[in-house]
Amino acid sequence: MDADLALIGWILAALALTLLLGALAQAARRMAIRRPGGAVPCSLRRDPEVRWRHGVVAYRTGSLAWFRSASLRLRPDAVFDRQSLRLVERRPLESGTSVVLFETGTPGERLWLELSTDALTGLLAWVEAAPRRWLGEGVLDQPA
Repeated sequence: MDADLALIGWILAALALTLLLGALAQAARRMAIRRPGGAVPCSLRRDPEVRWRHGVVAYRTGSLAWFRSASLRLRPDAVFDRQSLRLVERRPLESGTSVVLFETGTPGERLWLELSTDALTGLLAWVEAAPRRWLGEGVLDQPA
């Protein structure tokens, strides 16, 4: 009987330690994602018929990186070029969030994001502030 209780105690301790390590790993991941720049909670979908996937969108210098919430990966699940994002539609929701539709620059690819209204304001300002490429019609890109 005492051996059974000891075994149950060890199993519960191992389970508690596993949960604690998982929580610490998630916290470290969140800090690593947010460290290089701004990051906000954001749901994403690429097709209007598919359900929303919850995650975090992080601003990088030339791209928008989206990370799934329930993951330990440090690499983004989706990356979108900052200069290629074009706002197509913006719709506020009753929940205090907004849904925006972007074209990504890839033919036929669209991106729906659901963010808080404040996060959306920051995202749109970040997209609009992107430096635009100038092809320089007939002018060399590099100085002589």
